[in-house]
Amino acid sequence: MENKNVVMLKHHPMNVKFTNTFYTNQVDDDLSDYVVVDVTSRVLRDKEFMSEHPRFALELSPFFIGPVVASDGATAFIFEHFWQCGKVYPCHYENGKLTPEFFKWREEWYNKRKTTDKNKTRHPNEELGYRASECIGNIYYENGEYRLLDYIESRKKIYFVEYAKLVYSTDSFKYLKSIVDSGKKLALVDFDGFNYYSENAMRKRYESYLNNCKKYGAKPTLAESDFTAIKTLNDAINCSFLAVGHGFVIKALLDGAIEVIDGKVVDHYGLLR
Repeated sequence: MENKNVVMLKHHPMNVKFTNTFYTNQVDDDLSDYVVVDVTSRVLRDKEFMSEHPRFALELSPFFIGPVVASDGATAFIFEHFWQCGKVYPCHYENGKLTPEFFKWREEWYNKRKTTDKNKTRHPNEELGYRASECIGNIYYENGEYRLLDYIESRKKIYFVEYAKLVYSTDSFKYLKSIVDSGKKLALVDFDGFNYYSENAMRKRYESYLNNCKKYGAKPTLAESDFTAIKTLNDAINCSFLAVGHGFVIKALLDGAIEVIDGKVVDHYGLLR
């Protein structure tokens, strides 16, 4: 059962204070009643919080956590590289098969120990000359062969599972769980966050979508009702037009929808089916 006292908030690109209307407008009640926690790498800028939780970013941010073993046994030092380089772009897929260049490219990124490089982009797709939207699927090795998973499949079968296994036993996750267990409200701030419990917040998310379409000269293909129809975590995970990042995995773990037992993810309510 979902815990509506745990909400997701969209991270402001300039990292303004949580008292700013950008954040307060994302909930229907009073945000001051919540413990607001930034679960992105940007939390490193909060010196006061980090002095009390020095390993928080290292244990929760996809830019730092790892290593991760892919379905075919290859190891990535950092989760972000694991996820981004499991994606397949047209140049790496010919005649229904992965090219040798794909594996060389993936290995290069898997071996990086940091997500930043002074002279290179941290976005693997940009190095290839593609937008993220041009990904044609994520690879998954099963029963002796590689197959491409679509956006939702890969989110459920790869992203949620591997991220959950990495963070479940950390002190940082236990800190967040202690807040929830104490009965307090918790707001998780993530770059991909959106508060689907608030219809008003989802309307504003739609307005943001329209603004982006205008900015890039694209014709809107979604209606406001597509956004306001998202009301549960299950709806969010099955949404193909909004990113669902690591904050939602934390939410699923805090809700008890999924749990990590003996190194395996147990899906209690069919969230990942």
